[in-house]
Amino acid sequence: MAPVLEARNVTKRFPGVLANDRIDFSLEKGEVLAFLGENGAGKTTLMNILYGLYTQDEGQIFLDSQEVEIQSPSDAIAYGIGMVHQHFMLVPVMTVAENVVLGTETQSLFGLNLTALARRLQALLRQLNPIPYLHRHFAEPYRLSRAALTWAILYLLLFGVEFLLFLLNRSFWGVLIAGFVIGLFWLEMLVDCWRRPAESFAEARLKSKPAWAAIIVVGNVIGAAAYYFLVARRHTVPWPNPHRGRILVAGLSLVVALAISGLASLTGLLPALAVVIEGLLRFLLAISLAYIGLWVLFGLYLMLLEVLEWFTELVPLGLAADARRVQEISHQFGLDVDPWAYVEDLPVGTQQRVEIVKALYRQADILILDEPTSVLTPQETGELFEIMRSLTGQGKSIMFITHKLKEVLTVADRIIVLRDGRVVGEIRPAEASEASLAAMMVGREVILTVDKESARPQDVVLKVENLHAEDDRHQPVVNGVNLEVRAGEILGVAGVQGNGQTELVEVLTGLRPSAEGRTWIMGTETTHASPRQVIELGVAHVPEDRQKDGLVLSYPVYDNLVLCTYYQPPFARGVLINDEAVFRQADELVRTFDIRTPTIALPARNLSGGNQQKLIVARELSRPIKLLIAAQPTRGLDVGSIEFIHKRLIEKRDDGAAVLLVSAELDEIMSLSDRIAVIYEGKIVYTVEADKTSREELGLWMTGGQREEVATQPE
Repeated sequence: MAPVLEARNVTKRFPGVLANDRIDFSLEKGEVLAFLGENGAGKTTLMNILYGLYTQDEGQIFLDSQEVEIQSPSDAIAYGIGMVHQHFMLVPVMTVAENVVLGTETQSLFGLNLTALARRLQALLRQLNPIPYLHRHFAEPYRLSRAALTWAILYLLLFGVEFLLFLLNRSFWGVLIAGFVIGLFWLEMLVDCWRRPAESFAEARLKSKPAWAAIIVVGNVIGAAAYYFLVARRHTVPWPNPHRGRILVAGLSLVVALAISGLASLTGLLPALAVVIEGLLRFLLAISLAYIGLWVLFGLYLMLLEVLEWFTELVPLGLAADARRVQEISHQFGLDVDPWAYVEDLPVGTQQRVEIVKALYRQADILILDEPTSVLTPQETGELFEIMRSLTGQGKSIMFITHKLKEVLTVADRIIVLRDGRVVGEIRPAEASEASLAAMMVGREVILTVDKESARPQDVVLKVENLHAEDDRHQPVVNGVNLEVRAGEILGVAGVQGNGQTELVEVLTGLRPSAEGRTWIMGTETTHASPRQVIELGVAHVPEDRQKDGLVLSYPVYDNLVLCTYYQPPFARGVLINDEAVFRQADELVRTFDIRTPTIALPARNLSGGNQQKLIVARELSRPIKLLIAAQPTRGLDVGSIEFIHKRLIEKRDDGAAVLLVSAELDEIMSLSDRIAVIYEGKIVYTVEADKTSREELGLWMTGGQREEVATQPE
């Protein structure tokens, strides 16, 4: 039977790097084909070629024995290839169904695509914009909604005064005041529109009360409503310097009033000035009427534009049908996700299911899973493997990229090992072991166990007392944590992801404020310390999110390697950076920590995920430290790099540093830690010597089972 996908002599070059060197492989139907390799071995580059994100420089790709050219992801999707990226491509504020069908929504009614029609009408309105410069984008903030509401209410009260004058048969003065009041609030817009001809109100019957009433009511109500709901709600105004017009109108009005009253008092020629004043007032009235007319048009235009924008943002007309289809697919393949749940509320493992459903919704027969377990708990990893088996059982083929040897031996049908961009071996799991795979990946024998001596704890370096903290949605996630870490020991924090580990580390490193409690480092209180203050106390931090908190992605490698020390000698000479010292440091660390980069000037975003992690670890472990806070320090690293990092952590402990290790890898926690603290629902529920516990016992505490058992025991 012909393979469903075949690559022949696929080669990809980047400046200074041969990422893929004449790679050959085939994928069978219903097979899980695993790709192993060190960071920078070319695995992700190869997958990006198959998904159309890159184009190979040489070589051929065959699907069902037919040669194809994949120039873009849309081509790959059309050929039935889907990819689940290491960093999820989901919109957090949208529902599962909206994420899955994004770009392919069913939005037709009676065969008419209403969304496309609304967008065309919206574009037409923008082209026929009656207000020049309306869609300029100015950074000047205008008002908060509360202040906007106050102005809108005041505006409506003034409208009441104007209408009262109208009822008292003072329509002329009512409209004049209306024009003046509107000018106080809206002259800046009138000035902005000055070059555009005003609407002609010559046909308006000035003695017609219904005409006056319509002008006043419509102008004021639309003005107030449109101002509050359409302008203030956006916190910006589409015209600059909104206060200048008001000051100008107030000043001119005061000057004119003083001039007229003074002239009348001095000359006593009020009757003689009546004609002049009447002519002036009629002129002002004409301007006011024209202005009100423009405001009415502008308000209606804004409202129509807003309705169209709301329409395109509403739930698509066919989303209910799309959601049913999403639910059917998720149930068919054992993924079981709620199509109406918001992605931001889902755990990481469920978000990954959404990514898989998204690929299956587009009828993918070949799935590429790039480091799918790097952010999953052991339980979620097991669930993913069951899903993969369900998919292959229904005829899907999977290419599985990972660094974790146990995983490929568990789930793969065949294993291809890459090193330096080349295929160095192909083997079946039954014929392989972790040691043999590690040797193939690295090119040498790798020690998979941590060799360490017993810890010699000394003075307390980190002390945490009754610490509370909230997450980004202001929900309590750290609920009274108490712990101590001593010099010369590693305290491992074990727990299922989402039990407060992330927020705990952020509070300790100054990235998140605490709600209650106190912390000390080396006897200095750091409860409200900034990240720099924490660093200057001798703290190193390997963050959980390397791209958000660990790197400046647009900066080159050499700058990222001195982010904590760039302002100190030898990297700084006063206010100037010593480039020579920075480059020398970068060259040494790149070589020592085996960071795979063609040049130290390469932006950090262009490194692979594993090499980004090694860059952070190199920066943090290369300076004198008293405390190391490491959150997921080996996430995304290959076995050789993991071995290297583990040795460095033990060296720091033996040098007298205190190490707080937070990891989702229970094997890593147990092999590295001297003591283990289990965190559950934001509390440390169990602390034990590492050599006096087991995986099973820790697993029970991590899931709350052991805690419930202890709570129910009779006293």
